Amino acid sequence: MNQRRVATLLLTTLCIGCQPSAHPAQIAPQTDSHSFEFALIGDNPYPPEHVPKFERLIEDVNGHKNLQWVLHVGDIRSTAQSPCSDKIIQGRFNLYQGFDAPFIFTPGDNDWFDCGTTLAGGFDEAERLSFLRETFYPEPTQTTGGRNLTVETQAADPQFPSMVENALWEHHGIVFATIHLIVLTGNESTELITMQSELMDAALAWIDRAFERAKAINSPGLFLAMQADPWVVSGNPPVVNLLCEGCLAPRPGLERLYGPLAKATIAFGRPVVLATGDTHIFRVDKPLREPETGRVINNFTRVEAFGYPSVHWAHVTVNLDEREVFTIRQRVVDSNINRDDFPGEQR
Repeated sequence: MNQRRVATLLLTTLCIGCQPSAHPAQIAPQTDSHSFEFALIGDNPYPPEHVPKFERLIEDVNGHKNLQWVLHVGDIRSTAQSPCSDKIIQGRFNLYQGFDAPFIFTPGDNDWFDCGTTLAGGFDEAERLSFLRETFYPEPTQTTGGRNLTVETQAADPQFPSMVENALWEHHGIVFATIHLIVLTGNESTELITMQSELMDAALAWIDRAFERAKAINSPGLFLAMQADPWVVSGNPPVVNLLCEGCLAPRPGLERLYGPLAKATIAFGRPVVLATGDTHIFRVDKPLREPETGRVINNFTRVEAFGYPSVHWAHVTVNLDEREVFTIRQRVVDSNINRDDFPGEQR
């Protein structure tokens, strides 16, 4: 992983402040029905000493009064720095309720999948997932936070009754969806591998539904969000393969995602953004390629949220009058800049 992180830093083209090629219950007032804004965060806070930093991030986000919601792409704690206890999980949920806007959350591996490790407290992973769902989705069709947002949930599908975390909503004709996916490391039990495969089954069905909804309403764009980052390393394949052989291979457990996502994006033909977390590097790029030719799929963009030790956020503007629809800008919280932060390895 250390080599891959180094390769990522060397090879990834970071696009800062650039334009990548629902029925709400209570939404912030908008003066222009052709544009709106929301916040994207993830992988925060990690150690207890970063909670004050996250509180400053909340204050900064709340200062932008027109934000329609805050979207967290998962990992609310560090496997190595805090246990998967009820206290930590409930405490993080309570912390996120400080956002004035609706709060939308899609889980990450740190939030339940890795909770069986000794460092995380040796919990039963399935029980932790159940507790996480009970805590973060008390009313699955209603988001939490300072205001409510009504969403559709995959749990309404008899085939996926437990998937309360997979949400879908529309705003001004744009479709949004959260997708719960976990990456494997190779050390998982048969039970966890089975659970991850079931998540993938649900994810592929939910992605299909999101694209179908977007096509049905003639949506100008589609925004998807999940914790798992399919492209830890991205860049020009010949260069990547020269410096980091094998780094472009599908991540374990995500192999089934690449083809359907590419096919659906090409068929949709309009801007598709996938927001991820996982590797803690804020970046905006185009890592999805045609399976047959290797050519970049230009209407697809990946945006990765800031993650520990960076406690900042991304500001997404959606403009229906612009061809690219989505504009992503970094929002660095000045009071959270600290050169003494370990830039490190905690996931």
